[in-house]
Amino acid sequence: MSKTISILGASQELIPVQRGKLRGLNADMLLRFSFYTIDFNHQILCVIQVKNEQETITPLKYKKITQQVENVMSMPVVVLLGSLPYYERERLISQGVYFIISDKYAFLPSLIANIQAKRREKKTQPKLTPAAQYVLLYYLLKENSENEFTIKRLEELVPYNYVTLARAITSLEDCQLCTAEIRDSGIKYICFKDSKRELWLRAQNYLSSPTKKVLYCDSIPEGNFSISGVNALSHYSHLNPEQYGAMAIWDKQFSSEDGHYNEIEGLYKIEIWRYPATIPYDSNGGIVDKLSLYLAMKNEPDSRIEKELEIMIEEMKW
Repeated sequence: MSKTISILGASQELIPVQRGKLRGLNADMLLRFSFYTIDFNHQILCVIQVKNEQETITPLKYKKITQQVENVMSMPVVVLLGSLPYYERERLISQGVYFIISDKYAFLPSLIANIQAKRREKKTQPKLTPAAQYVLLYYLLKENSENEFTIKRLEELVPYNYVTLARAITSLEDCQLCTAEIRDSGIKYICFKDSKRELWLRAQNYLSSPTKKVLYCDSIPEGNFSISGVNALSHYSHLNPEQYGAMAIWDKQFSSEDGHYNEIEGLYKIEIWRYPATIPYDSNGGIVDKLSLYLAMKNEPDSRIEKELEIMIEEMKW
């Protein structure tokens, strides 16, 4: 039996998917969700709807679920929801999850019309350079920070030279995360115009995990290391710390000669980062910053970590 929904005023027929077409999905997925297809704007979409309306599913979990279904169905996947607060919609959008709140709101970007084009775009999606990401996070994390900088001023604030910072600004401009103009003085000014929260959400597609490589060792290493991983998250949340934790260091400050490292196992996890592991002014000295920690851990499979990371970001005082 089919049923209809209204998407932004247009009536759409939901056609149940036959069980045989869902082979490849585990029993848990089949029990938790109803599966339909719709023809929206000349594009066939798979629509999933949780059967138990009381079940809470995080945006990151929805992202993983829709990716699994897309791999099986070979078509874009959309989540059908009842009602949703504004901030929850923002979190779904930041995760790139397509969703419909019947007759109220729909997040269906135009690129959905061609799934092949979407996949090609993902492969060529520009990413911020490490220095550009660090500059952006510096601005987002610093309380009451000015929103306008010269490269010379940035050189005084962050541990990069003028040439690297000039390239970082170009990277930020390419991703449309800042504007730059040369004024009458002949000096180039960089400006962040969006609110910090909006800028963080818009930047998600251009940000990368700071972790470049992971090593292990059995003793606390010597060097300019910062607390990372679960122990850093425990500092910012209610998560319990581990006896032996992860430690992060900027790759430019790391030397394998300072300890006995290997790539397989050890009491301590050593994260070698693409950019400095701490923010200069941060009061949490010796602990990696919240936003870099989120980027480094957001794909961890542990649901407790996922939950605490989302709470940490949600409670940020931008």
